[in-house]
Amino acid sequence: MPTALITGANRGIGYEFARQYSADGWKIHAGTRSLQNNPLLDELDQSLISIHQLDIDDHAQIRALSEKLVGEPIDLLINNAGMCIDDDEYYGNFSDEQWMQQFRTHLFGSMAMCEAFVENIANSNLKTIINISSGNGCFGIDRGKGLFPYDSSKSALNTITKGMSVDLKDKGITVVSLTPGFVATDMGGQDADLTPEESITGMRHVIAGLDQSKTGSFIRHNGVVLPW
Repeated sequence: MPTALITGANRGIGYEFARQYSADGWKIHAGTRSLQNNPLLDELDQSLISIHQLDIDDHAQIRALSEKLVGEPIDLLINNAGMCIDDDEYYGNFSDEQWMQQFRTHLFGSMAMCEAFVENIANSNLKTIINISSGNGCFGIDRGKGLFPYDSSKSALNTITKGMSVDLKDKGITVVSLTPGFVATDMGGQDADLTPEESITGMRHVIAGLDQSKTGSFIRHNGVVLPW
């Protein structure tokens, strides 16, 4: 039975990953900031779902979970937990602390997850790390008006994806950044282009086709490879 560890799994994109993979018989470790009030996760097959308190800004919680899961193979790590600060993202509107908060979540938290669970991943069959990024973190496409904390933290996430694809190659681990597209979630809003089901179905198709030849890539939900 393949196993996935998903951060931010209680809603939106993370939840839809958990729902779809568990429906296909995967064992799911679902990370969420609180163990209370997770109605969506509670509706899934509880024989396949383990819910863990996991705020990725809190590295002590990451270490505690890694100790709990020591020796358990993890086929797929999905670093999904994310945030934005809406209108405060624009030029001249944000504080240093708001900017740093996004780096704590998107960059420091994701890196800490990769470091904490690298041996679990290396000892699995699929050996895959997915960092959920954004087209906003891409220099090679027109991103429109700058969302400075969000955009720069996602660009930094892409940088560590590229670096880990080299550093973890000897362990056979494939590391890829995926962008889910503009998805109708609490963050994306209901006027977005894609439903969570459409986005995650596409990303799962991409994930299923990954191998070492694709490590270090930046890929859209529809399989289109993006420039960095």
